[in-house]
Amino acid sequence: MADADKSIYGRKVFFVNPTVSFETSVIDRLRLMEYEVYAIDDYRKAKPLLRKNADSICFFITESQLTLKGWHNFLKSFEEENVFKSLDMGIFISELPDDKKQNFLSDLQYDAGLFDLHKDSEELFHEIVKAIDAQGAKGLRKYVRANCLNESQADLLWLKDNRMFKLKIIDISSVGIAAKLSSGQANAVFINQIIENVTLNLKSVQVSVDIKISAIKDAGDFLLVVIMFTASTTPNAINKIRGYIAENLTTALRASIRSSDLDRTDYEKPSV
Repeated sequence: MADADKSIYGRKVFFVNPTVSFETSVIDRLRLMEYEVYAIDDYRKAKPLLRKNADSICFFITESQLTLKGWHNFLKSFEEENVFKSLDMGIFISELPDDKKQNFLSDLQYDAGLFDLHKDSEELFHEIVKAIDAQGAKGLRKYVRANCLNESQADLLWLKDNRMFKLKIIDISSVGIAAKLSSGQANAVFINQIIENVTLNLKSVQVSVDIKISAIKDAGDFLLVVIMFTASTTPNAINKIRGYIAENLTTALRASIRSSDLDRTDYEKPSV
């Protein structure tokens, strides 16, 4: 990612080997704050994913899957590939005696910070937010968006004068939508129009929202409609939309390495 793009779109944030409670207390909360966050459940998937997203921030939770020695060798091995030079790494560790801690960290790079897993959860969360902000995770983009063009079911529909209108969603964020409107439906909407009880179909999620038509633009083969959710849309509906966005982005990420092999290196050996 070019520096200009990074300043606009921010950076992806990865957590490798998070527990279920960590996902709830940290990852879900970061998504609510509109950070683009991903969980990698198996360290063997980390390198294939990060090679395709090397200009990211990645935190490694060294609690399980590998021994401390294994985690050290694994983290050290990132220095062997030039593609990871732009990756900023952070490390989560349990309480250790000073000598073991120093030995583990002595030659590792952790530009994104070092974190104590047993610290007070609120204090830890704020340290994480501070760290990812320092690494430019947010950028100028206020809201994370999911692309829906290849989604088989991503549309919104409503009934007007006994006629059903259906718009294909191009992309979606927690505040609004870009959608396609055929020229034959041009009279269905107008700028500043408020439409209540619109059904939003997002794969397996169905949500009722109230919308405002913010803009209508000629996109050649169709009209591009910019739609905002109104304040009357319930927080529950917005949370469901955020959940869909996270699922959509994660699915696309996993699909990108579908043909890639897992990392089979034995990091428990004395050297790798």
